[in-house]
Amino acid sequence: MSKPLTYTDDTELWLAFKRGELQAFEQIYRNHFSMLLSYGKRISSDVEMVEDAIQDVYVELWKRRENLKSLHTIKFYLFRVLRNRLYNLRQSDLLVTQEDVDFPEDRLSDYFSPAIEANLIEEESTSLQNARLKQAIGELPARQREAVLLAFYDDFSTDEIAGIMGINQQSVNNHLNRAYASLRKHLTDSIILLAFLFLN
Repeated sequence: MSKPLTYTDDTELWLAFKRGELQAFEQIYRNHFSMLLSYGKRISSDVEMVEDAIQDVYVELWKRRENLKSLHTIKFYLFRVLRNRLYNLRQSDLLVTQEDVDFPEDRLSDYFSPAIEANLIEEESTSLQNARLKQAIGELPARQREAVLLAFYDDFSTDEIAGIMGINQQSVNNHLNRAYASLRKHLTDSIILLAFLFLN
């Protein structure tokens, strides 16, 4: 019986990859490349460097596959390794601005339920709200912005964010709480409500 063309479970996929199954490695590459690129562009505006770093991460991943430990998510592992690589390449160059953030509007709209929409200010369109929220997030200090985007855009838990950023969980909570306080000062109640959804 032939092996499945696609693994639907991260654990099964990871184990197959560790066994050296090329199709499992290819699936990891396909499943995560675009997310890694979006994340890398939030760390550096040098897209070519980011793409090279991602390729290096995958090459290193394949070389070290037999010695890698089990993990809860492949995405978490790849984000952490890419972040470390990019910061090592360019430690003093934090180029992320609100223009650099790859933050699709349809991702924001995922967090609007009918009940929330009913309470939004009628004259503000969703696109305007998205633009204002993106601008406000872009103006946060770098560490707060990174924690917010990892929590909201990338759906990581505070524990996972701590692992990716190399800080403890309390520091993550502090960054998120300070970011929320800053957003609350600059945005209308309707946007604050949206921010509250992803900070809690």
